[in-house]
Amino acid sequence: MASTTYYVKASLDAAQKFAVCQYFKNADGTDPVPDGEALTISKTAPSCTVNLIQSPELLLIGVVYKTLGNEPVLTAGNFQPASNDNSVEVRMPTDKIVSKGVVLMFSNSGGAVESLYPSDDPVIKNTEE
Repeated sequence: MASTTYYVKASLDAAQKFAVCQYFKNADGTDPVPDGEALTISKTAPSCTVNLIQSPELLLIGVVYKTLGNEPVLTAGNFQPASNDNSVEVRMPTDKIVSKGVVLMFSNSGGAVESLYPSDDPVIKNTEE
């Protein structure tokens, strides 16, 4: 089965320290994922892709994730840089049900990276459906 794709709109918070994100099931941003709800994919999907919906102030530069309940370590296996089209992929197992905590990393969109802005912590979960 192919990767499941979600879409994110991101903007800076009032203090300009964090990225405030809204997640959508479609590219035009009209089918929102309810706040606090996990981004769900099929257990047979090997990954979940998150695409940035055009943002004038932020670029998606990568994602850090970990399986919830496991040790909080950062390795090459739980960081993924964004592609040139502002898209990131979170790899998921296809042999068990897991939930992964995710932090999207953004930078300013003006060329040279001046600051990094982490997102809140959405959860990606694979399900039997």
